[in-house]
Amino acid sequence: MKAYEPSYTSKFYDAYGFFEWNRLETTAYGRLQEIIHTDFMRRYVSCGDRVLDAGCGPGRFTVEAAKLGAKVTALDISEGQLKLAEEKVSEAGQLGAVKAFIPGDITNLSLFPDAEFDVVMCYGGPLSYVCNQRTIAASELVRVVRPGGVLLISVMSRHGSMANWVRRPMMSFLKDPEGRHIWEIAEEGNLSGVPSPRVNMQHPPMHLYTSDELRHLLPHSNVLELVGSNVTAIEGSISFEEVLSDSQAWSTAVALERKLNKSPGLVDCGSHIILVAKRIK
Repeated sequence: MKAYEPSYTSKFYDAYGFFEWNRLETTAYGRLQEIIHTDFMRRYVSCGDRVLDAGCGPGRFTVEAAKLGAKVTALDISEGQLKLAEEKVSEAGQLGAVKAFIPGDITNLSLFPDAEFDVVMCYGGPLSYVCNQRTIAASELVRVVRPGGVLLISVMSRHGSMANWVRRPMMSFLKDPEGRHIWEIAEEGNLSGVPSPRVNMQHPPMHLYTSDELRHLLPHSNVLELVGSNVTAIEGSISFEEVLSDSQAWSTAVALERKLNKSPGLVDCGSHIILVAKRIK
């Protein structure tokens, strides 16, 4: 099991900067991923809710929660990403809806009392990056949401990520399965040593989840929904950009993703898995 490296993760995302904001904007795949994640926010975040955006990154979903009328607390391990989040929230005219931008780690939310929030969001990578500390982080996320409150979680998908090594394909992995530890990753989900295409650093170690593993991660919670994102598109596909360029084709593609991503046979096929859970005690 890979050890969590908080200082390295922080340093990496400080360097990553605007690339993290652009990730869900500059490609059709990213746009679709943002739509699917935002769908759940619109269903479960209500005006006046106290929302913790745990691992907020550059604030893309902080902005969305604020637009829904929530009172948002934004937390991230990277102070560079937090600064960017404040800029983006301000640009969106939503600064008044954000109570604070707090540097912090989801493995230790002791600055918040129990049941402080109505909704806790932890979208994207945070629960993947904490690696061997994931059960501690999950317990903390549940602790700070009130009984009856909702958790919106997404993590990196083990099966979807590995399938994409063939779909794209990623020849360095396929030509050296032993050196790249492919079979260990398939069994345990621990991935490290991957160069970043954006900055001159290796990507932080990650834990890739199966849907069944994620389903059983959060204590004292009932799972309400479990879906994949994106199950209909191949990450990195140039041809998918053509779909975005045609409004009717794009509308159909989004509708198909929404229809198919909850199918049990497809939940593990995307780059991410999204879980909605309610704290029961």
